[in-house]
Amino acid sequence: MKNRIAELRKARGLTLQALADMVGASNQQISHLEKGRRGLTVDWVDRLAEALDCHPFDLLDAPPQAKTERERALLDLFRGMSDEQQDAFFQATAALAKPVSREEDEEASLKRKA
Repeated sequence: MKNRIAELRKARGLTLQALADMVGASNQQISHLEKGRRGLTVDWVDRLAEALDCHPFDLLDAPPQAKTERERALLDLFRGMSDEQQDAFFQATAALAKPVSREEDEEASLKRKA
């Protein structure tokens, strides 16, 4: 997958070695990531985004596209929030999306009926 690591690194005036030092890697590893010879894992994306002070999606050549109108509306809403609002939204959403055990689900259902 193409990425923008080299573009963002150069825009910030960083050498391969400087970025490597910031993420705890070798300059060869960074070079391989930039050229697509090494796969970008979630861990790499997170580390590089923090070092380059950008959103993880900024590292990817093409940003992900919303698949439905609901996703597009949610993305637009999210992008319009402050960093603090985004953090709160993410925490609330993560809590709502947390898998519920069958026992917890049945218990909640019984409480609603009571």
